[in-house]
Amino acid sequence: MNQSSDNPLSLDFKFNLKTLIVILLFAVGLYFLFPKLIGVPEALKLILHVNKWYLVLALICELLSYVGAATLLGVILQALGYNVGLYKRFKISSIAAFAIHFFPVGSFGEGAVNYYFLRKEKVEAGSILLMLALRIIFTYASFLLLFLYGLALVPTVPHLEVSPKIVSLVIFILIAGLAIYLFYLYKHKDKFRKTWNKFLRFLDNFASRIRGKEISQAKESEVFEDIYSGIGLFSKKKRSSLYALLAGIMYWMGDIACFYFVFLSFGYHISWGVLIFGYGAASLLGMASFIPGGLGVVEGTMGLMYSGLGVPSSLALMSILVFRFFSFWIWIPFGLYSFISMGKEKKKSGNENLSNFQIK
Repeated sequence: MNQSSDNPLSLDFKFNLKTLIVILLFAVGLYFLFPKLIGVPEALKLILHVNKWYLVLALICELLSYVGAATLLGVILQALGYNVGLYKRFKISSIAAFAIHFFPVGSFGEGAVNYYFLRKEKVEAGSILLMLALRIIFTYASFLLLFLYGLALVPTVPHLEVSPKIVSLVIFILIAGLAIYLFYLYKHKDKFRKTWNKFLRFLDNFASRIRGKEISQAKESEVFEDIYSGIGLFSKKKRSSLYALLAGIMYWMGDIACFYFVFLSFGYHISWGVLIFGYGAASLLGMASFIPGGLGVVEGTMGLMYSGLGVPSSLALMSILVFRFFSFWIWIPFGLYSFISMGKEKKKSGNENLSNFQIK
């Protein structure tokens, strides 16, 4: 593979200054908007009485979330026969916080950046594509397990009305049914292939409007076989599957625990069922929106969910603002640093290899 094809920046993944300006304006807008929604006196009261130690714990939990992402990446790569150091994996994982904003189509840009740096670590192209697919599978399998756990806890919350308990039960049944159906599809490869083709065609119809071209049927089949064989590989390696699932749970639980400690910093003890229910529903809508990071969708959904679940509106909105700052905004500078430093590191390594070749 030539150098230009290895570099995501050469494939129209160019740094977007306009996007940066829009994001900064949105961030400034949030800071001006939330006090108005809450009320300036109430906002100041919450800020002045915040428990800083709980905020420190929230930051630590968010750090553990990124460690979980790096660990999941390591487990999958190791199962595929590659060994990449933890710090390097941590930097690659943190680049997602930067790439999701400044490269086209959100997570597609993130995947392209991951592909670029892993290729520089001598990971084969086919293995990277398989890793990306497996990472999505384990990440969202972990998410669904935690979401189901939260939904199961909702009916046990004493102060809630009957309606949210019924809604949580219905969602629980739907997600559990979907999980059983997916397992059924895996056991019946032909049906799995047909369903996969329909699903991928639906996504491709959307993505082709942005990329300008559709995925070929040969490529669809190739990706399906890679994913199916990858699932089969991990189904044989029970220990690796368990480690991958635990790493995925660590990733999500770090983020959820961060949110929990933010609520505690404002003196509110939120139940885990209510916390995970609101977090999970907002995250699902954010994913479905195709907006990078679910920007705006997640915040709005969380505000409506927690207010409807009995959390005081002013406290809920302030907690959402701080949590999204910790989980969404604060890692962008480190992601940018990782992106630049790893790029320079690879460039320096390439120059050294060229010098050695010339000396010989």
